[in-house]
Amino acid sequence: MKILYLCLIVISSNALMAGCGGCQVKNPVDPQTKSSSFLSDIPFNGKVEGFVIASCNKCNLGKKDDKKCSMGVQIGKKVYRLKNDNHDHNAAHKTDGICNSLRVAYVDGQIMMNYLDANYFELLDAPLNN
Repeated sequence: MKILYLCLIVISSNALMAGCGGCQVKNPVDPQTKSSSFLSDIPFNGKVEGFVIASCNKCNLGKKDDKKCSMGVQIGKKVYRLKNDNHDHNAAHKTDGICNSLRVAYVDGQIMMNYLDANYFELLDAPLNN
């Protein structure tokens, strides 16, 4: 009898904790629309598009072995060097420069090995107060 009650409690608790199943929505992806998501991992194909943390690899992203400052992005827990980056070293040391702060950037590109080959890369600025 105790086993029957235990089974009844287990079965009823599973039914009470289960959702309606309506959250399994399949939305079609529109390839023409830019992503507004924050990237937290790299897809299997390595194609990335969205917002990332961007900063200096050496100063802020933990790449202490780098000999000079370079722009990098952090996606999840991994840091990727931005390929073919030509940042202004004087601007990098301003208050909101890449060597002094973590910034948000919008990227569109491909992860290859430990590099981000970006088709598009833009650091976001703070909105203007009117």
